[in-house]
Amino acid sequence: MKKQTKATLIALAIAGVAATSHAAAYNNDLIIGFSSTTGNDLLYDLGSFGSLTPGKTWDLSSLLGSYNLSTVNWGVIGNTSVNGGNRTIYTTFNGTPATVGAGTGSGINTATLSLYNNNFTTAGAGQFAQVSATDDNSWNHQTINPTTDSDYVTAYENPNRGGTGAINFYSAKANSTDPVQDQFFTLDSSGIVTFGTAAVPEPSTYGLFAGAGLLAVCLRNQFRRKQA
Repeated sequence: MKKQTKATLIALAIAGVAATSHAAAYNNDLIIGFSSTTGNDLLYDLGSFGSLTPGKTWDLSSLLGSYNLSTVNWGVIGNTSVNGGNRTIYTTFNGTPATVGAGTGSGINTATLSLYNNNFTTAGAGQFAQVSATDDNSWNHQTINPTTDSDYVTAYENPNRGGTGAINFYSAKANSTDPVQDQFFTLDSSGIVTFGTAAVPEPSTYGLFAGAGLLAVCLRNQFRRKQA
């Protein structure tokens, strides 16, 4: 009986160590996630919001080698985990994200904790996790294709863009004014992520610029003829 009890205690101790070594507590860093909605998702700890400086880059090429970067879904999320109206939410969004109430902020925090705590074994900038896109706490299910009412996208909004290019990055204070844009995040075709890069105009925008330039030239020429 004593041997059996001792063996049980040892087994429980080993299980406890294994569970502890698997989980890392969320540290309020920014998380960038990538998903093709099949295969494995990638989660990467970018560091704290305060560590961001315009032009800062992260070379994720070795981690993104198996992804089609022209179609991959990716975005950045994070929050300060402070209760109520003192919580600040960080998120990428193609337009302008919704304002954040205390209840919404709590839901965002819960989803972020689930995403980080269940996937990262060690907390800190530069740490990463690869998880099946079918997992309940994958980037796919948390931010793109939710399976529960407590997933990030159902608690707030979808923070992703598809493919390479720039996406707006915002900070939003719970129970406060509209979200404030804090630069951009950009993904290039080689797998390098950059913070603070201005969005590249769409082709239609270039057409507007060209048309405006042509109009300016015509008006200038017309003005010169009248002065002659």
